[in-house]
Amino acid sequence: MPAAISTTAVWSLVAVLLLVSNDACSAGTPVLTPPPASFFDLVGERDRDAARNFYAKYASANGLPIVASEEVADQALVRACEIVDAMLAGRPDILEQMVDNGMYLIIIGKDQVYTDMPENRHVRDKDFMNERVRGTGGKPTSFGEENLLSLALDRYDDESIAVHEFSHTIDGTLRSLDSDWRDRLQSVYRSVCDQGKYVGAYARGNPGEYWAEAVQAYFDCNRVNNWNHGPVGTREVLRTYDPEGYELVRSTFQLEPESVWRYSFLQSHPVVISPPQRFKIPGYYTKFSWAREFCVVGNAVSDEALLKVNDTVRKMFAYRHDLLKTLINDDAKLVVLGENERLADLPEWAEFEAAGASPGDRQADYLPATATLVVPSDAAVKPAGEISGIGNPVVYSMAKAFYGQVAVRAIDPNWENRGRDVQQYELNVRRLDERFGKEVRDARANALKAGLWSGTAASSSDADYLASGVVAYFDAGGSTHPAPSREELQGYDPALHTIVHETMAYEGRVDWRFHADQP
Repeated sequence: MPAAISTTAVWSLVAVLLLVSNDACSAGTPVLTPPPASFFDLVGERDRDAARNFYAKYASANGLPIVASEEVADQALVRACEIVDAMLAGRPDILEQMVDNGMYLIIIGKDQVYTDMPENRHVRDKDFMNERVRGTGGKPTSFGEENLLSLALDRYDDESIAVHEFSHTIDGTLRSLDSDWRDRLQSVYRSVCDQGKYVGAYARGNPGEYWAEAVQAYFDCNRVNNWNHGPVGTREVLRTYDPEGYELVRSTFQLEPESVWRYSFLQSHPVVISPPQRFKIPGYYTKFSWAREFCVVGNAVSDEALLKVNDTVRKMFAYRHDLLKTLINDDAKLVVLGENERLADLPEWAEFEAAGASPGDRQADYLPATATLVVPSDAAVKPAGEISGIGNPVVYSMAKAFYGQVAVRAIDPNWENRGRDVQQYELNVRRLDERFGKEVRDARANALKAGLWSGTAASSSDADYLASGVVAYFDAGGSTHPAPSREELQGYDPALHTIVHETMAYEGRVDWRFHADQP
C-alpha cells in the first residue's frame, strides 16, 4: 500500500505543475491579448457594459485575470502577473480558490484615478477616494500602474501597493479556504496590540491591515517612519520587532525565508526627471523631483543637491504631511539654485522684485503670487554649523511657508465631526489654525520681553520665530543661531521648543535630525 502523502507535499507538487504550465507567468513573459468574452462574465452586471468599453488588455496569472485599459503599459500587466506568481508560489491552492471565486485584478493607469475604473464609478465622495486610493483589495483588486513600474510620479514610491492590496485579497480568500484562518489572524493581532506594538501605525487599525502591512514587510516593500508607519519595512525588522507576525506570514505562504522572493523596485526613489507637463512649471526649470507630492525644481543645480533637498523635505514633514499638504494644495514649488544662479535669473523674478527682493539674492521666502520659494543649493547641503546664517535654508524656509498657510486659517467647527472621511495623514494630529498663530505670537512676545533672540531674524516676525525654532529642533541651526540644536533650544526658549515639538509630531516616533551626509 503506498505511503500517505501530506497535504503540503501535494500542494508542492501542484505548484511545480502550475509553474511549468503555459499559463504561468514564471514560464516566461505572459501573452497579452484583448480580454476574452468570458472575462466580462466576472464583472458585476451593473458595470459589465462599461467594462467592455474600458478594458482593452488582458493577462492571466495561472488563470487569475489581470486587465487594464489601452493606455496602461504592457509591462504593468506583466509586473502584476509576476507579483502574483511570486507571492503565491508556495500556495497554489489560494490562487485556485481565487479563480474559483471569480476574482480578477485591474490596473489603474498612471494618468487615471480610482473612480475612472468601471467598477468604482459609483463610490460616494469621489474626490476623497481619488486622493487617498491608488488600489484596493477585494473584487476586483486594483493596483496603480505608477507603483507597479516604480515611476517618478508615484506618491507611494517607497512601498508596494500591489503587495499590500493583493494581501487583502489573500486574506479574504483564506477566510473561505481555511476555517481556522480568521481566528489565527485575530489571535496574533490581539497579541501584538496587547504588547503595545505598532502604536500610531496603520498596522494597528484592524486584523486585515495588520496582515497586509506584515506581508509587505516580509517581502521587503513597506514604507517606514511616516504619519502611519513605524520602523517595520523589511523581513529582518519584522522578524525582530514582531516575531509572531513574521511567523504568521512565513507559515501562511509556506516559503523558505532563505530562498523566498523579495520585492525589488524597478528604480530607486526619489529620482530627478524633466518637469512633467501636468505641473505647468516654467520652461527655465529643467530638473524636477517629487517629495511626497511636493515639487522640487532647478536648472543649474546638481542632481545630488536636488535629491538632498527632496530628502530633507520628506524627513522634515514625515509625521505632518497635513502641513506639507497646505503647500501642495497651493501648487507650490521649491526652487533650488545652482552655485552661480540668482533670483534675477528666474522666470518669477518680476514678482520677487515687486516684493522687495534684490537681483543678487539667492534665497526667497514663499511668495503666494508665484507659489514659489527659493533656496541656494550650497547652503542646503552643508553641515548646519558651517552655514553662515540662521541655519539650513530648506528647513527654515519650509517652516516659514507652512506657518504662513496655517497661522491665519479659520477654525473649522466641524473638524472633529468629519466621520470616516479623514485622510490618514490627518489622524492623530492637531489641525493648526489661527489659534496656533496666537500661540506662536504670544510665545514670541514673552521671549522678546525676556531678552531672547535679540539681533536675530526671530525678533522680526512670528514666522521667523517659529522657523528659528524648527531649524534648531532638527539640529539645523547655523553659525549665528543662538540655540542651533534641539537640546540648546529647549534650554534657551522652552516655550518655543514645546510648540515645535508638538507641531512636528516626533514624540514617540523614530527621530530625524539634519545631517549633510545622509543619504
